[in-house]
Amino acid sequence: MIKLIATDLDGTLLNEKKQLTKNNLQALHYAHEKGIKIVVCTGRPYLATHFLIDEIGLKSEEDYLIVFNGAQVRRSIDGRIVVENSLTHADMLIWYQETARLDLPINVIDSEWVYEPLSYPEGYESFYASKLTAAPSTVKDYASFSEEHQFLKFVITVDEEHLANQIPKMNPELKSRYSISRSHPFQLEIMKKSVDKGRALKQLGDHLGIRMEEMMTIGDQMNDESMIKMAGTGVAMGNAVPAIKEMAQFVTKSHIEDGVAHAIYHYIK
Repeated sequence: MIKLIATDLDGTLLNEKKQLTKNNLQALHYAHEKGIKIVVCTGRPYLATHFLIDEIGLKSEEDYLIVFNGAQVRRSIDGRIVVENSLTHADMLIWYQETARLDLPINVIDSEWVYEPLSYPEGYESFYASKLTAAPSTVKDYASFSEEHQFLKFVITVDEEHLANQIPKMNPELKSRYSISRSHPFQLEIMKKSVDKGRALKQLGDHLGIRMEEMMTIGDQMNDESMIKMAGTGVAMGNAVPAIKEMAQFVTKSHIEDGVAHAIYHYIK
């Protein structure tokens, strides 16, 4: 029996215009009325998901959001942090040096800001802050962060071909010390080791008394891999990358065809 539905946002619950459609919203309300928990599980920061709280109706003290790809679990009604897995100032310096070596742009992100460096590698500027996130951004000299500063993730967003060429050149020992996922073909996200959506759902499930076998998860990209694998019912969007479709129990319609609603009615009705 499904007791919790966890859904990704971009490319999953939201359409190509980054909007929550009427059909998807009705399906979420239908599941909620059946007593099923709805959990938004996204790489976005909390501030970029807040618009969904009223729309979906995540207003009780037992409603939660998983943000930063699992680095934070927050109570939706007031933003209270339930789980947090931070990166350190030392982590930031390590990755700033590594990405500079590879001509890759890096944005470092905490609970409040997306930070852009004073300059990006020539010819390889990031478009994360300008095109992909609703979170506020600011330019900062990365050398000026205090040693106590904590971050939730680092993001590399650049031309898909350049990123694909540079990933194999990354220091393998360094890659093994962090949780790294490809959230888009043009984007790499770096979190603390063992941080991902699946583990965050497991922690939330322990808090709520819901087992992974009682969860349905819906996603489209490789940063959804852990939650698709770990859930009792893993659903891939019709627009999902092939690897996600292969590991899912069910492939629904695409995000422009209300695929989340289709999956909910397939399993709940």
